[in-house]
Amino acid sequence: MKAQTQTKHSGRDSSCTEIPVGNIYSLSSDHVELFEIAVRMKKSDLSDVFIDYAVQTALKFEGVSDLMHLWNEEKDNKEKEQIIADIQDMIDACSQKEKSEEIYIKFNDLDAIAKNVRGFKDSLYQKVIQLGGISKLAALTGIPQPSLSRFFNSNSIPRRATLLKIAKVLGSANVKIDILWSK
Repeated sequence: MKAQTQTKHSGRDSSCTEIPVGNIYSLSSDHVELFEIAVRMKKSDLSDVFIDYAVQTALKFEGVSDLMHLWNEEKDNKEKEQIIADIQDMIDACSQKEKSEEIYIKFNDLDAIAKNVRGFKDSLYQKVIQLGGISKLAALTGIPQPSLSRFFNSNSIPRRATLLKIAKVLGSANVKIDILWSK
């Protein structure tokens, strides 16, 4: 495994470097390992949807493959949850097919945007509580519970893919996405 995966996962580059493949129908030992890790993920009660997306993305993008291997080797459950959240972030980043236009935010606007994001997430969380909580949302969206916990507990600008999955479950009329900060 690369030296990059030997460090803690929070400091890794989140770029989606595509793995060059010859014949996509031939199974390498790396592919077999990924499928074995997927079986272990299933035994740890991760959703089939998440595992499917993780394996499909890992077959194309080295970063997700590295994270899956790191998850497999990790013994600490809290750390494993963080790796699962990182895998979901990478799946979202790597699945973006269209190149999005860069949105530039003025430094002076950052505090206002952070409050806006926090307010949005807090109001969205109330709708999630009415739905049945984060565990229920995880089951309905296929987004792992650790990723949803990170989503709701951070002040970071949410990814559009995550918002759309949540909006679909809650009914898109109930979720207003602010175009200024959604990415």
